[in-house]
Amino acid sequence: MQKVVDSDVLIIGSPTYYYDVGGHLKNFIDRSYSLYHDRNLAGRKGVAVAVHASKGADRTIQTIVGFLNTREFVSLGSVTGVGYEKGDLLKDQRAIADARKVGDKILRILKPNRD
Repeated sequence: MQKVVDSDVLIIGSPTYYYDVGGHLKNFIDRSYSLYHDRNLAGRKGVAVAVHASKGADRTIQTIVGFLNTREFVSLGSVTGVGYEKGDLLKDQRAIADARKVGDKILRILKPNRD
């Protein structure tokens, strides 16, 4: 949890299993409850990412965004992509465009202009 508290940007993602996040991420979310009361994550930046075979990523994103919102993160956006077989994500043009957009936001935050 200390790595999460120390992060400038938290990119948190999951494959979609049964229309929601996988068990490992759900455990992480549940175990981070102590950070809620101390507001240790308030104001940090966050990105939600989900991959699905054919459908269900919207619900996965909702769960991740719910975690980010309750911990008072500032959202930098989300990315969903279709990926079942190796290389599928590289064919998902929308996912690639969304990832670039979010990546550009992260770069601006981590590397401010030095005029």
